Order: sequence, then C-alpha cells, then structure tokens
Amino acid sequence: MLNKIKIMESSIEKWEKIIAGKRSDSGVVDCPPCRIYYMLACIGCPIAWYTGKKFCKGTPYPAWLHHQIQAHDKLLKKVYCDECVTLATEMRDFMAEIRDALKAEQAGETVKDGGKNKPHG
Repeated sequence: MLNKIKIMESSIEKWEKIIAGKRSDSGVVDCPPCRIYYMLACIGCPIAWYTGKKFCKGTPYPAWLHHQIQAHDKLLKKVYCDECVTLATEMRDFMAEIRDALKAEQAGETVKDGGKNKPHG
C-alpha cells in the first residue's frame, strides 16, 4: 500500500523549495500525488480525499495558478513577487494540513476539518 503521508511530505518539500526560490512548479508533472493519482482521475489521491473534490479544486492551487498566469505570464511557475510567496505558502500549509489529517486518521482519531466534507473509505 502506498504511504500517503510520505507522498504528502514530498509535496510539502516541493512547496518549501518553491517558496525558497530553489525550484518552479510544473503542475501535474512534478506534483507527488499527481504522479501517482492524476491518470487515475484522482481516485485515491489524498488531496481529493481531503477536499472531496478532484483535480485540486477546493485547494489553494487554483489561486496560485491564476496569479502565475495573470500577474507573470511566464513559462515557469515560480516565486516572482510577495504574492507568489503568500500563495505558495498557503499551498504548502494546505499540504501539511492534509498530511496531519492522514496521520490523525491513521491513529484512529476523528479528523477535524473546519466543515469540509471528507469521504472516508
């Protein structure tokens, strides 16, 4: 069985490097969960499990992507301004929130999610 907690830790690491200016974001190409789940239409993806939505809807990612296109319109999606840092940080923090929810579920705890619906199973 895949270790979804480790997958999410890899995603957190990706966003930390983006925040630090050490790498860019290539969307589904370099997203740790997407590498495994995207071609399966997000079935089994820990992000989709957490949000109850596929293709990163309900995450900070659409705001990041929209900002990159509207404000910078460059091939590489990376930190160009303070707003980029803010949006990338929101994405990293959201990935950590999902990791923590997976850890809580693994420990048999009730997952608190601020009202989001999360399918279990």
